[in-house]
Amino acid sequence: MRIIAALLACIAALTAACSDSNDAKGTGIALTPLADRYVLSSPDSVPEGVAYDPEERMFYATSLQGGGIVRVDAEGRDSVFHAADNRAELVGTKVDAQRRRLWVCAQKVDGGDNRVWVFDLASGELAQEFFLGAVAGSGSCNDLVLDSAGIAYVTDPANPNLYRLDAATGSAAILVSDPLLADVTGAGLGLNGIALTPDESALIVARFFPASLLRVSLPDGATVEPIVLTGDALPSPDGLAVLDGDVYSVSNASVSRIRLNQDFNAGEVVNSEQTSGLSTATVAESALYVIKSDVLNFVLKQPLDTPFEIFRIDVDVFEQ
Repeated sequence: MRIIAALLACIAALTAACSDSNDAKGTGIALTPLADRYVLSSPDSVPEGVAYDPEERMFYATSLQGGGIVRVDAEGRDSVFHAADNRAELVGTKVDAQRRRLWVCAQKVDGGDNRVWVFDLASGELAQEFFLGAVAGSGSCNDLVLDSAGIAYVTDPANPNLYRLDAATGSAAILVSDPLLADVTGAGLGLNGIALTPDESALIVARFFPASLLRVSLPDGATVEPIVLTGDALPSPDGLAVLDGDVYSVSNASVSRIRLNQDFNAGEVVNSEQTSGLSTATVAESALYVIKSDVLNFVLKQPLDTPFEIFRIDVDVFEQ
């Protein structure tokens, strides 16, 4: 009997270990691993932003054309979260899994104002919106990142501003305005992706042109400084994501890993060529996923290279 009891205890221990590593919800049921690639069914949505909800194991993709939002489950089934209504161009997005919210940058809402929308993940309803024009006269939004308290930090591609939005209080303000954040092109090609350092002591901000990364100190944005980059030349960065302490920058046809120093003010760049048409990335179950959106062809009014996809990047290639 003692032998049987010991064997049962071993089996229980192994099952628990397996469940802990593969079950995000703690149900004790092993989950199917995420696929390497998910193909979106829409032929013309031009998805731009992508985010992942670890609670429901769901990817969310925004749309430049039509302004809809689709969700894709772990098995690859996509469905409408927010129907396309041609009200806005939807770009950067992030999931607040703890508070069950989806944050989205909405450009040219109804042909005019730029806003940040906050959706209820359970109902799909628009729960809150921030009018960026009320914060800065011509304020706009390209991408955003959320801290552990649910505060959103937002990049403005046309103005030298970073915004701080608090859904709990409804407050919105300029975190910092600095010449280093300015759009020198005059064409809205300034600030783009944004990420948070693992210790939440600073924001890492991407400037599309000239291609560069900036460090902005938190909590008040008192210090804005260029990040000194060595190694490969950084392609113009679109979206940013952080995985295992490294920053990953997505450009149209490549992904770059930036390994920063402990002060987050210097880092080494390693580039990896990818298929063209990429815009940004998200982290899902300890893996890096990018979205193929074909934004460049859309902007240039060229034929779209479909299908649109969300696919995993093998980060081991950056070690070679």
